[in-house]
Amino acid sequence: MTEPPWVRFEGEAFRRELTNYKMANHPFKTHPFFRELEAGKVPKETVHRWVAQFYPWLACVPIAMAERFARCSYEPSNDRFRKMILDQLVEEAGDPKGKEPGHPELWLRFCEGLGLPRATVQSTPHLPSTMVAIDDFLYINRESPFYISAAGSSEPPNVELCQRLYPAFSQHYHVPEAALEYYRLHVTADEEHSRFVGEMVAAFASTPEIRLQMWNTMLRGFSLHGLLVDGVLAAGNGAAGAAK
Repeated sequence: MTEPPWVRFEGEAFRRELTNYKMANHPFKTHPFFRELEAGKVPKETVHRWVAQFYPWLACVPIAMAERFARCSYEPSNDRFRKMILDQLVEEAGDPKGKEPGHPELWLRFCEGLGLPRATVQSTPHLPSTMVAIDDFLYINRESPFYISAAGSSEPPNVELCQRLYPAFSQHYHVPEAALEYYRLHVTADEEHSRFVGEMVAAFASTPEIRLQMWNTMLRGFSLHGLLVDGVLAAGNGAAGAAK
């Protein structure tokens, strides 16, 4: 019987195995919603529900990065990892001096390009599924070592997703080019962030116990992203309520 990857591989080899599995099995790759979105087959009403629920998730990402930063201890050996996490935190939140907008702001501009006013997005009640996904995402980053939470990051498959959806929103949903900066940026920015989280995983994937935690955190991330979408689809069928 073949041993599981967290037993067979370590270091960089495990990082490659984790990334390959993530690229092939993440909901961004496998969920029918994203395939239909790419083909322009998702009704605009459903797209509006999805973007309104994805906004609070994006708004909590800088907080999650701050939690991850706080779990990266002060030892000199962690200096380069703290800089990586801080780089991602600042990019997600936006330059504090106002030179570059954060990703939640770019998403609001994208929503406006879809015909959904930002005030509507910001006042949309959170679905229970959205609240659970956000709470668990923040919990993982607050309670786990930074290299464990990094293993669950969605950056590698998000690059491919953004490459697919960027032209789809332009062609099928007629989003103006100026409103697509979120997708243009993530095609390049998440390439670098993928490298960052990959370096963290490779550097700390030293024991089967740590590698199993990394693998399980990746699978947990799959569940959260699937939950975000499934909750929206269920709500569209009248199967879920919403809460402030």
